[in-house]
Amino acid sequence: MSVAGRWTGWRARGPEQLAVTLGMFLAGFFLLPSGKALNTVYYALVLAPALFLLRVADWRWLAGSYTWRLAMLLLTYLTLSGLWSAGFTFDDWLHEAKALPYLAVYLAVLACVCVRRRAAWERLLRGVAVAAVVGTLLSVALYYRAVAWPARLEFQAAVYNANEGATLLAGCLMLVLFHILPAARGRWWQAGWLLAALVLATGIVLTGSRMPLAAAVACTALGFALRGQWRLLGLLAAAGALALGLLLVEGGHGRPALERGDSYRLAIWQQFAARVAHRPWLGEGVLTDDTTQIAARDAGAPPLTMNHPHSVYLATALYGGLPALGLLAALLAAALRQGTGAARCGEPAWLLVLLVGLLCMLTDGDRLLHAPRGIWFYFWLPVGVLMARQTAGRDRRSLTAWPAAGYRPE
Repeated sequence: MSVAGRWTGWRARGPEQLAVTLGMFLAGFFLLPSGKALNTVYYALVLAPALFLLRVADWRWLAGSYTWRLAMLLLTYLTLSGLWSAGFTFDDWLHEAKALPYLAVYLAVLACVCVRRRAAWERLLRGVAVAAVVGTLLSVALYYRAVAWPARLEFQAAVYNANEGATLLAGCLMLVLFHILPAARGRWWQAGWLLAALVLATGIVLTGSRMPLAAAVACTALGFALRGQWRLLGLLAAAGALALGLLLVEGGHGRPALERGDSYRLAIWQQFAARVAHRPWLGEGVLTDDTTQIAARDAGAPPLTMNHPHSVYLATALYGGLPALGLLAALLAAALRQGTGAARCGEPAWLLVLLVGLLCMLTDGDRLLHAPRGIWFYFWLPVGVLMARQTAGRDRRSLTAWPAAGYRPE
């Protein structure tokens, strides 16, 4: 076969051929040593080949999803908001604008792999879950070798921030408990995945991040309720009540989590809310200076510099005003509708992963549009999967890719 013929045949198979490299990228959140390495893996193994493999037919297929259209409208609006930022320069705007095609290609490849290569997708998810477990164990071993416990765990990987890392682990925990574990064959596999879930839960606790822990507990309880597992729900409630009682009575290593109070969140939100109220319709643009000064609680201490609003919703309103916040609300409504439909069919995992991300976005995070970072995993990953479910629903040939309860590869 000629080179041109091989090229045509390779391209005809579409971007779903990138299942392995997509899995390597997602696993890199837990295993790669830095954010720069994660970006390099994405650019070289996913973005570059996808630019050759994505066809006009693939983009038209995605455009049939109103969730996709809302996502692209929101991201485009946020990109354009940089044009009215104070101190705008074209070079700075172009640097930020590159994140739009990066994220669009990621969502496109994700949807194609998820719908068109279901068995490979399931292997990918199990591989990512294993990577999360291995990354957690490595981080615990490396970090506590140099820092005395019970210091808050910092991940020795691309996502090092404790809050962000705990959010990623909470999303993986939902996948293990409500997608991978129900489909596991044999007691040994089930025991292995239960152990994996325990490692992930322990990693969340060790970070000392309160919102990811609360989100994980709440979404686990919701998952048990959706699956009618009332005994497990009762055990979870009893264990939670016992842990809370011990924390309040004994304190111990959990006392610092209570003593942190609101971690200056209320003061941060108050200042950024005032800025949003000053420019509610267009916002300050994505290139705005989103730092602020907060008075320290200790007398005589210098003011603290906060680098972002510590809330994705507030940040979206800051950058794009109320129109951007409205577009985000519409996108969430569309994704939650798909997630609820999947939960009714016995597959609540992606609804729960999304809810974990949405809860954690209340108290942390900033930009929806960025080069590869944690929000690509805990927010855009479930949104992309639920978008793919909607796209598959329009194609009767793809409906078998969404079984009623779990998935067992042949």
